[in-house]
Amino acid sequence: MIDFRIGVRTMVFRKLMLVMLLAISMVGCQQQIPQSSSDDTNGETIVEDRLKRQVRFQSLPQRIVSLTPSSTELLFAIGAGAQVVGVTNSCDYPDEVKKLTRVGAGPLQSLNREVIVGLKPDLVLCKADNHEPLIETLGQFNVACFAIGAESLEELYLEAATLGKITGHENEAAALSSQLKRRVEQLTARVKLIPVDNRRSVFYELWDEPLMTAGPESFIGQTLTLAGLNNIFSDSQATYPAVSQEVVVSRNPDLIISPSTHANQVRVEKLMTRQGWAEVNAIKDKQVYTINGDHISRCGPRLLDALEEIISHAYPEHITRNTTEERTP
Repeated sequence: MIDFRIGVRTMVFRKLMLVMLLAISMVGCQQQIPQSSSDDTNGETIVEDRLKRQVRFQSLPQRIVSLTPSSTELLFAIGAGAQVVGVTNSCDYPDEVKKLTRVGAGPLQSLNREVIVGLKPDLVLCKADNHEPLIETLGQFNVACFAIGAESLEELYLEAATLGKITGHENEAAALSSQLKRRVEQLTARVKLIPVDNRRSVFYELWDEPLMTAGPESFIGQTLTLAGLNNIFSDSQATYPAVSQEVVVSRNPDLIISPSTHANQVRVEKLMTRQGWAEVNAIKDKQVYTINGDHISRCGPRLLDALEEIISHAYPEHITRNTTEERTP
């Protein structure tokens, strides 16, 4: 995540992020999981994307533009990194992406269509809940687009398989999913040893102005559940709801967790001294933590790094690190 300077750019960024987050809360859960691919009689690979579009591939794409950090990480994790030629400004992992052409920031309004077309891609990976107008524009240039955007670990596994099929890396994608599943089992097995009565409540601060959190159906909310935590907003129907400080205080979480950055670097000291929160258990017990924003805010392979980090903060007295545990690639 990017640390913006205070000023006009920060205000613009905050407004843009609010629009993006509200959009996610309205449509994020409505996207459909891509269906399995199939081959037609002409030897084409046909895959249904998250917009329920039937996308045809006559050959393996060799020039891919990836418009989300999570899809970029996933492509490299399944061995398709050499096929990526363009990424967004927010794509920063792995290190190899730093050498690739930038096509603008991730939000629709910030993408440079001329640069994207100029890269002569044979595939553009788009965000289903944000990039639909871009898909229509690029279609006029006969650029193939595929809409993705996992919102759970199960969807991430399926997305890995889909991209593996499209890019010719099916075996690597299957191996990645197996590795991720084993690691989830290792981490959750440790959590299951914690008695239910000892499970702690948590407030996840997705954003500060306005105050927003992660609902139970979001991949962040699901990660909190996997970590053995009780989300104080588990009753929310929205994916990423705006909430009031008064309700947070009244629900009195044992833990407060935040990504490492909002518009600026998040400072635990500032959270600890927030006006009106002094009697919250998490504040009194100094149980306020930040998690690597790139890990927790992207539904990609490194989400499990965030899961492990959350568990280590929430239950240090119960958890001892297993040095043989598999790590995310």
